[in-house]
Amino acid sequence: MSVTEMNNYRLTSMEEPGDERLAQIMREVAEEARKTNSEAKARINAGIIKAISESRNKWSEKINRLRNG
Repeated sequence: MSVTEMNNYRLTSMEEPGDERLAQIMREVAEEARKTNSEAKARINAGIIKAISESRNKWSEKINRLRNG
């Protein structure tokens, strides 16, 4: 199956994909899932780093106020 044929194929109830096209669809879905997962991990890590920084700043201010009383 040519690349053009693979790109033009659409899943419908009238026809089933061949093994080659099904494998291509599965690769594309897996690639998209890896990309989405990677982006989600990056957002989560950024949120954790931000929360840690905010917490450190908050406690640092409280400690400094107590020390300088």
